[in-house]
Amino acid sequence: MSKLDSSIEKASRLRSDAVQVIRKEPLPASAFKIHSEDEEDQSHLRDYFNILLKRKWIVMAFFIPVVVIAALVSFFSKPLYKSSATIQIKAESSNLLTFKDIYGKVPDLEYYETQYNILKSHALAQRVVTRMGEEIEREVELASGNIIDSALQQITGEGGDNLKWADAGARDRALTNYLVSKIEVDPIKKSQLVNVNFISYDPVLGANLANTMADEYIKFTLDSKLEPTRQAKNRLEQEVEDMKVKLDKSEEQLNEYVRRNRIFFFNKEQNYENILTQKLSTLSKELNQATTERISREALYQEVEKSGTDYSFILQNSLIQSLTMDYIKQESEYVNLLKIHKPDYPKMLRLKEQIEKIKSSIEAEEQKLINTLDSDYKIAVKKEGYLASAIEALHKDVNTFQEKMGQLQILTREVDTNRDLHNSLLQRLKEVGISTALTESNVQVLDRAEIPKAPFKPNKAFNMALALMFGLSGGVLLAFFVEYFDRTIRTPDDVEKNSPVRVIGMVPISGQKTAKLVYANSNNNEAFTEAFRSLSTFIQFTNVSSPPKQILVTSPLQGEGKTILAVNAAMSLANFLGRGVVIDADFRRPKIHTFFDFDNSKGLSSFLTGDTELEGLARKSTRPGLDVITSGPMPPNPSELLNSLRMRELVEALSSSYDYVIIDSAPVLGISDSLILSALVESVILVVKSSNTPADALTQTYKLLNNVNATILGVVVNGVNPKTKYGYAYYQSPYGDAAKRAGKSVGKQT
Repeated sequence: MSKLDSSIEKASRLRSDAVQVIRKEPLPASAFKIHSEDEEDQSHLRDYFNILLKRKWIVMAFFIPVVVIAALVSFFSKPLYKSSATIQIKAESSNLLTFKDIYGKVPDLEYYETQYNILKSHALAQRVVTRMGEEIEREVELASGNIIDSALQQITGEGGDNLKWADAGARDRALTNYLVSKIEVDPIKKSQLVNVNFISYDPVLGANLANTMADEYIKFTLDSKLEPTRQAKNRLEQEVEDMKVKLDKSEEQLNEYVRRNRIFFFNKEQNYENILTQKLSTLSKELNQATTERISREALYQEVEKSGTDYSFILQNSLIQSLTMDYIKQESEYVNLLKIHKPDYPKMLRLKEQIEKIKSSIEAEEQKLINTLDSDYKIAVKKEGYLASAIEALHKDVNTFQEKMGQLQILTREVDTNRDLHNSLLQRLKEVGISTALTESNVQVLDRAEIPKAPFKPNKAFNMALALMFGLSGGVLLAFFVEYFDRTIRTPDDVEKNSPVRVIGMVPISGQKTAKLVYANSNNNEAFTEAFRSLSTFIQFTNVSSPPKQILVTSPLQGEGKTILAVNAAMSLANFLGRGVVIDADFRRPKIHTFFDFDNSKGLSSFLTGDTELEGLARKSTRPGLDVITSGPMPPNPSELLNSLRMRELVEALSSSYDYVIIDSAPVLGISDSLILSALVESVILVVKSSNTPADALTQTYKLLNNVNATILGVVVNGVNPKTKYGYAYYQSPYGDAAKRAGKSVGKQT
């Protein structure tokens, strides 16, 4: 029976006695404290300086391009010249005097802001382009030669070495946009003065453009004031013309109406209407008289017809009275003679005949009077009828004339209204013409632009100073920004900040391939070799009387170099502790067999499943005093195999046969293999990779191992840059050389 088999049997006997591996007490939960409050509050200037040293390449990566770009822009840009014309803008005053005008008018800020925007407007720039289009086009050609401007022109599609425009409109728009971009309006505070600046590559052209801009602005303000007046004048002229046509038409209608209706106007005092009125009044009077006369004659005639000849009207007739007197005289004479003579007496007969004649004459005269009364009555009736008919006809004429006069008055008022409007518009047109002639500008040029003698841009000294300041401050801010969001482990200080465990070693970055990173005297990487010598020295002197024999090497995540550390630590411990064995317990991604070029067809998994016995499981490596147990085929249940009794017996057996046992296992986070193995060994070494392992991963790993009462020997920081503060201070200093010599001497003594 071999010595290894006897060790297994001895371990089996010891298992029944419940012998446990002696380990340190786990840290209490209260010890898991990253910083005390006092430590957090203490921030030293050197901490910030260390951050800048650590992130110096970020600072340089930001600083150098900024300075180079600023230098290129400053030294390769064409010089720019600024020409300035000073103008005075007075506030417009109204015609009506107010108290503000008497006691001082407060400047209208909106008015001045409007004027500043007008100076920067495309409308004003278009007027300048109209006057100086060729000069501005030459300025654009000068700008196209500038590196920066040409790049912008290529992006916008405007300008270029050979300026080509789609049409005149595109040319004017491009020149206008360019002119607007080069114009600066600089108001002088607490004054009515404004500096109109033009930035140009040609100083002479810039001065001309600044002066032209000021002149065009004055014209623009005048045109702005006159344009409403001109428009009003044009509208008034059109309205006057329209009103003239309307007046002529209304007068023509009035004349036609007068002519068609035969209306005559004698004078202002006597017109046709007055004549008709007077005639109507006269006829009315005559009708009244005729009516009175008719009534009188009618009454007389009726009285005569009623009373006969006894009516006083007849009796009072002079002829009848004379005949009556003769009749009475003859009758009296006849009566007297009748006393003397007989009736048939000739004289009596003659007298009787005369009496009869007189009587007949009286009767005839009475009848004649009656006939005259009848005739006069009838004439009076006819006259009254004629006058009534004449008045009726005249009434109709008056009514007709009044109707005609009403329409005439309407036409007359329309003519008068049109004439008044026409005269008013003519008067307003004359006033507008006078106001147009008297309009003056409230803007004047105080100082015309002069040709600048020195360029305005680029200011090389200022640009470089600004670039240095911006590049340095931006780089520093970027470095602190990256540092703030960088939660990876980079230095031993980061380990101590995120876990209470100590750092027991640092492995530098090596330029060699992974397969060659094996501890050997022939290895030319002295820093890499020295790191494992230091780690072995630390493990040896952890407990001088009884150094840990069972060591589990694991890491929070994969790819952090735990396998390389396990192999090299095992080979280095051979110089300090004697014979040892390294076990590949990482069934997930086994790698140890690749370092020693071993066949992995059988190994630890074969033993744990019972397919292989312990005899011949460990293989001798090229390193004297170091044996290797490979992982073997990948099992379907790695955690169950590692948590088996056979695995515990193997560790105890190997511990009794070898001076030290190194176990390489899977990462802790996400896999329970390392947690199971940590209960079988005396100590655990955690491996973190600089600038790769998150701080939260280290913290969580420590919590998991502490929960299973694992004894953590310490943390090894892998992949440390020797040129950093920690790497350079150790590996490149005389102390590093002394440590190398001490490690070699200790190895020889061992």
